[in-house]
Amino acid sequence: MTIDSNCISSDPLPSLLAGSEDAILEMVREFDQVEILRRMSIDSDRPIKPVFHAMMSLRPGESLTPAQWRTAVRKYISDLDFTEACKYVAVMHRDKDHEHVHIVANRISLAEGFPMVKDSDERSISMDSVSEIEDRLGLRKAPRPSETWGAALTHAEVKASIRDGELPIKHRMIAKIAGAIEHIKLIDGDMFDLVAALRKQKVYIHLTLNDEGQPKGISYEYDGKHISGRQLKRSRLTWQKITKQEGISYDPETIHELQEEISRRDQDEHQRSERLRYFYLVFQAGARRIPIKVKSANWRLDRDTRLILEALEALLGIDLTFKGANNRPSKYYIEFTPGQPLVLPARKQQEYEFDPQPA
Repeated sequence: MTIDSNCISSDPLPSLLAGSEDAILEMVREFDQVEILRRMSIDSDRPIKPVFHAMMSLRPGESLTPAQWRTAVRKYISDLDFTEACKYVAVMHRDKDHEHVHIVANRISLAEGFPMVKDSDERSISMDSVSEIEDRLGLRKAPRPSETWGAALTHAEVKASIRDGELPIKHRMIAKIAGAIEHIKLIDGDMFDLVAALRKQKVYIHLTLNDEGQPKGISYEYDGKHISGRQLKRSRLTWQKITKQEGISYDPETIHELQEEISRRDQDEHQRSERLRYFYLVFQAGARRIPIKVKSANWRLDRDTRLILEALEALLGIDLTFKGANNRPSKYYIEFTPGQPLVLPARKQQEYEFDPQPA
């Protein structure tokens, strides 16, 4: 059923059901004519993608009237900045266990200058629009991509999985990575822990670095296949999403150690002494200075240490809270790695009387 259209061409469905493709070909020519007009008026050989396609689907058991579908379609394309000057058509299908509508629209507007509808931030806008449509029409809310581990598959990926008789490699990779991330989040782990957990699943990561030598992108390797986090699931598996949204902590100062950890391919996960550090924290209030030695594999302090600090606060009236990002102490810390000399940061060249030997 054709739900909505602003094309001059007639509804193609009746002729298609009668066995003729003339009407659908006429609509295709109408879309193509807009691109021809733009090409004639704009001196540019830059390739464009003039056709937008989307599918809006209901859950099994839900249904909308044609008028409701029309309301949903018009709001959706309007939110994406399509106007009446953009040709579009929306067709509703019931060939599956759920109603769904296909929307085909021309990104090229017939307005002066033949401007194109931009696709920047299209995914986020689509999610917001669909959520508002669900609220307006009383539909069950679908989880956002950032709340699930599902991933869309291309037609080629589906065909390959049918041919090989197994799940698509994208799904297998996501399942392994998702399991590792959820485990690391549960134990409040960091990026080193995630690399080790992925290695147990025979999934390896590769980082792309920016001009400052810090990660800006991440890709995953499994069974000889490399897929970037953006291609795999950009709402959860890019570098930014893993460190910010998923909360897997990363200290920029450990990039070289992290690269070494990433380069490993063995499965020996015994405790690695090179990651064991001792932090000598010096909290000062006025003339009073309290040294506290903390042994940790990263910047996190365990619950018992926090309780001790809180007790010292109450007893001595000294502020021992941590104000830095990722629980890093905001001042007066010295880091010591076993087997290496104790080196003070350049900004703290004071003399401290500490015994740098492991307890």
